[in-house]
Amino acid sequence: MLSALITVGPVDAAIQTSTAALASALPLNVAGIVLLRLIKDVNDVGLDDLTLRAFQDAGFPNIDAYFPPPGERAVQQARRSRVAMLYSMGIAAVSIALTMTGMSAAMWHMGRPIAFVLLTAATLSVAVVGVAIAHTLPPGSDGKRR
Repeated sequence: MLSALITVGPVDAAIQTSTAALASALPLNVAGIVLLRLIKDVNDVGLDDLTLRAFQDAGFPNIDAYFPPPGERAVQQARRSRVAMLYSMGIAAVSIALTMTGMSAAMWHMGRPIAFVLLTAATLSVAVVGVAIAHTLPPGSDGKRR
């Protein structure tokens, strides 16, 4: 879509808004994917244990004092994952808002009713996903999980 907007050029404010919003969303999409992948790889590889083992093999004195005990490592790993997920959700929210702004502006250029149809369909889609998620939760959970 972005390539088509570039070839049209800055015809009006809707095209400029669309191009700027979509161009801003692309780096955020990549950042969110990289962050999620990085956390998954760190958890799968066991980077903390691997690092400790490497320092121990290298003969660093008292290296265990710089690393938390094994019980606390799991807590730190869970916290790291939780923080990364929160950042990823924030990045996703901004990225979705920018993408919807860009798409709506491009549709606005085509015709205002088309932009309203897009926004209505997107709103209904979010509502359907929310209802589906609510129905998949176990009974009595009230959406609260730990």
